[in-house]
Amino acid sequence: MTTKSYGRVSRSASAILALTESGQHLLKIDGYSHTKDVPTGSNIKSQPFRVGGHNWCILYYPNGLSSACSDYISMFLRLESNVPQGVRAKHTFSLLDREGKPVLYFTTETRHTTGIGWGTTSLIRRDELERSQHLQDNCFTVVCDVTVMKEIQTKSIDLGKTSVGPVPPSDLHRHLGRLLETGEGADVTFEVDGTTFMAHRCVLMARSPVLHAELSGLTRKSAAATIVVRIEDMEAHDFEALLRYIYTDSLPDMKQGEAAAMLPDLVAAANRLQMERLRLLCEEKLCEFVNARTVAIILAFARDHHCHGLKEACLQFLNDQENLREAVTILEDLIAKLATSTG
Repeated sequence: MTTKSYGRVSRSASAILALTESGQHLLKIDGYSHTKDVPTGSNIKSQPFRVGGHNWCILYYPNGLSSACSDYISMFLRLESNVPQGVRAKHTFSLLDREGKPVLYFTTETRHTTGIGWGTTSLIRRDELERSQHLQDNCFTVVCDVTVMKEIQTKSIDLGKTSVGPVPPSDLHRHLGRLLETGEGADVTFEVDGTTFMAHRCVLMARSPVLHAELSGLTRKSAAATIVVRIEDMEAHDFEALLRYIYTDSLPDMKQGEAAAMLPDLVAAANRLQMERLRLLCEEKLCEFVNARTVAIILAFARDHHCHGLKEACLQFLNDQENLREAVTILEDLIAKLATSTG
């Protein structure tokens, strides 16, 4: 008879740690028009700030880094610390809106760059800034987000300990969006322009005080029935976009022509339902359509629907004498054509 001997198996583990450290610096340009006297290629330096164990500053070029970009505002991040081998980092420059949120159209990112300075030569054209609502009282603000890649390390892992792991980002909007798509558990039916939409009363009531007041008083005729609501003043595709926003807090992707037609209707719906964020979101998107041909009608719309930011964007556009002349010429041509056609 033979006897086998079973020995203990040694177990160990280690981890490679590619750690990062992030920081943010807000740069407010107060008295923007006076900084335009700074020559092209010259900069104004921000106060220093510290991220990842290193000192940084922002270089603001009011008239661009060079003659090739003299119509733009340039922004560069500079490493002030003396690090011969450089620093691995990524950064983002973003223009901030009135609520302090980044404007995606005016956001630039540089990833994993090694060196002492990097940035963007064309963050925003000066004329675009000057006719936008983001320049208020001759001031605007840029945020610089910096992430520094630390030196890669290794460490031993204690196998007796467990790790939950990173917590994933919120996906509530996906689940609610799926609920809208499937209609599962829906208890409200909307009839809009010949199209039927299924929805959930509790979601609608939570998102709008007006819907809360209107739907809380409605009852189903039987346990199996759903409440039926007829909408007379919206088209089906506009109402579909409104429902999408209610469930996911976002608007569908729209082509330029679709957006120009849909956004005004959504603004009207947002005002009627007291959904302030939706109105502001639509206002911001409508600002992109302000030009010499549209400014008159958009200004009238903004006045009628209490869109103060959109109204300000139109007035800033018309504050430019060249834009004003072009808009007046277009209106004169239109009036002349109308007079001819009715004469």
